[in-house]
Amino acid sequence: MKNVVCMAALIMMLLVSNRIEGYIYRLCIVKKKANKQFQRPQWIILLGDYHDKNHPANNIQRAYLDTLLQKCVACKGKLIVEDLSSINNDGRMICCNFGINCAQGILGQLASKARELGVPVDNVEFRYCRVAGIGPLINNIKSNPHSFKSSSLITILSVYQEIIDEIEKIKKYDDGKKLNAFYKRTVAEVRSLLAKMDLCNKKMSIAQHCAQLQSGAYRQELEKLCIFDSALIDTKIMHSIACCDAPFIFVVAGGSHIDQVHALLQRIGGESVFISTDNNQHPVDMKIIDQFVPYFSYNFVQQK
Repeated sequence: MKNVVCMAALIMMLLVSNRIEGYIYRLCIVKKKANKQFQRPQWIILLGDYHDKNHPANNIQRAYLDTLLQKCVACKGKLIVEDLSSINNDGRMICCNFGINCAQGILGQLASKARELGVPVDNVEFRYCRVAGIGPLINNIKSNPHSFKSSSLITILSVYQEIIDEIEKIKKYDDGKKLNAFYKRTVAEVRSLLAKMDLCNKKMSIAQHCAQLQSGAYRQELEKLCIFDSALIDTKIMHSIACCDAPFIFVVAGGSHIDQVHALLQRIGGESVFISTDNNQHPVDMKIIDQFVPYFSYNFVQQK
């Protein structure tokens, strides 16, 4: 029995601490008109979060998100989320046995909770290797990169491969002329940036790669490694929306993704009916959503 316990301990996933709490500061609501394919209007509620440790709005807004999931069940809605703390749609949640300990944030375990309720979920996150390997370096900017097991054991090739895997999936999307053009342009731009970064050295760990970065711009280079391909998340969100006929779609992701998706939805014919202010210093009043998503009583649901 002891041998079994010891073996389990050896293969246990090490959680990399990344406890960033935050709040929703961006709210956009877009209405897509009924067409031949979808016989009713479609409402897309976009929620953008801002990372801020221990902000008091975090718990209040998270409680509202939980009630929103209940509404999502009632209205047969769909959730699209960027959630590192839950399994994504490809069944991934770890990288080289390292996971991300960010379950306490505003988006923490949101995809998992929605699935438990029976809500259709697209978790568009895929950057598990990067966050597990580079996250500790950003959070401990003055520390030696080799001080962290995840940074020392995850190869830079793993980061490269998770990007390439997403690109190959995106190349197969076929969502109409305008979106296909956006996908093609995004893939070309990311490939161009990727080619300049020399990330395909099979023998080099993330720690070894980052130890070579210029000290004067170390933080900036680390952040660039994490976000240079962020437009791939935008494409995944747009594809998920384009393939969905649910009357309500809730998208919860970083604020920059929400702004991009909001602009793209208008470009393909969506009508922006509400947009919050650009000030990310203040949490948005999420109850505004109630004006567009009714309280689903039994009678209302039955009528639908």
